[in-house]
Amino acid sequence: MQSKLKNFEVDRRQALQWLGLMATGACVGNAIPKLAFAFAGRAPQAGATGGRAFPVTTVNHLNMTSANYARSRDFYVDLFGMRVAWDDGRQCALEFGSLTSPNGIYIRPLTKPGEKPTIGHFAFGIPNFMAQKAAMKAEMERRDVKNIRADGEVGWSCDDPAGYPLNIWVPEKDKAMFPGAAGPCEIAASEKCKAAFESGLKNLRAAPKPRSKSFHPAGFSFIILNVPDVAKERDFYRDLLGMKIISDQSQTSGAAECSLRFGKNTLVLRKLANPAGKPFCSRFGLKVTDDPVAVEAELKRRGLQSEIDSKDGTLIVDPDGYRVGVNGGTR
Repeated sequence: MQSKLKNFEVDRRQALQWLGLMATGACVGNAIPKLAFAFAGRAPQAGATGGRAFPVTTVNHLNMTSANYARSRDFYVDLFGMRVAWDDGRQCALEFGSLTSPNGIYIRPLTKPGEKPTIGHFAFGIPNFMAQKAAMKAEMERRDVKNIRADGEVGWSCDDPAGYPLNIWVPEKDKAMFPGAAGPCEIAASEKCKAAFESGLKNLRAAPKPRSKSFHPAGFSFIILNVPDVAKERDFYRDLLGMKIISDQSQTSGAAECSLRFGKNTLVLRKLANPAGKPFCSRFGLKVTDDPVAVEAELKRRGLQSEIDSKDGTLIVDPDGYRVGVNGGTR
């Protein structure tokens, strides 16, 4: 019996080593045998380069600035049927999809009048955040992740390898996670945190509501992050956040990119033209469950100019100039 157990352990270690080699470059893209997928499914916490992964499931929020937050809010509610979850009269949180584990967008005012609107950071949602909180910090420290800090009591923030800021893990949904929550919610159960959260609920009755012609987004069809080193970013998001590689041309000259899936969302890493440039998010897309023909007809009815992009589907421009993809037919 002991001999059989010993042989099983040896075989298991060899299999894990083989899978690790595959994940770090021995196999490319989707050319992975079914056995590898089956084995990986049994051990989702195992990072390809060792250590532990904490798989994310949602985009708790994509943080964007706007010249007029109310105008931008109304645009996303009216066209995409998003729910206003929090609004203090200055900034807001929008949600779509599941009520308990939604994806979302934060819309905040510009820091200075006249500056260019930007997507400043992403926040990734994860189930059971508090139960894993200490282990998450330990793993970031072990990997020498930069700029680790708490985002209130219910979130961790850091920089990715390119220096792009992240709320790397936050709960899928929590009353201590809303625009500006980091300061008042150092203690989530404090009266200060509760008051700050409730300040954003007072205006919800007057907030706009989706109309019958609004679309029904299920997730982000793409969020494009432009980075100097696609392979390095790919490994970070795969190994630490548990994202699954669905397409990998990270070694392609000129237009290197990699797409990673998590939940109903896709993160696309694209190589910067300037290797010394700073990372930035240029555009994002929403996959909607509506029929593609009906989507095109509704965009035309609203007078929204659209263009077909070979990689990102149908693109429109929102009130602040963000290029937003609309991908219909996703069920």
